[in-house]
Amino acid sequence: MPCGYHVNLDDGLFTVTIDDVMDVPQLVAFGQQLLADPEYDPELPHLVDLRGLLITPDSQDGQVIRNFVLESHRNQVHSSIAIVIDDSLAPPTVAGLFHITCAMKNTELFDHYEQALKWLMRREFACNEPRGAWRSLP
Repeated sequence: MPCGYHVNLDDGLFTVTIDDVMDVPQLVAFGQQLLADPEYDPELPHLVDLRGLLITPDSQDGQVIRNFVLESHRNQVHSSIAIVIDDSLAPPTVAGLFHITCAMKNTELFDHYEQALKWLMRREFACNEPRGAWRSLP
């Protein structure tokens, strides 16, 4: 699947996969499409797999994608986001993703898919125990 997303209500996970050649306007249009999907749930943890993504460069692209993510997407997501990358991404793309990740709350960048899943599970499932449930023994 070169570009797609899946809402898994049973597992409580929203997954995005992009492993194709795309330009930034295509990426923004894809992002707008998934935010507009009636099944999209901003409360679900997000696993964004960008391994294999190749962005066709343009001098304005960095600012365009940052604007979309930080002004539109960030305000509509209320859960943790794990972004998975690999060494196929160009260094400027990795730098841009790192900048975006640092600017977004509850977002981390990973180079291993399994680590990203573990991080999401710990943040979204293991940490959701009621705060007063644990008591120390005397």
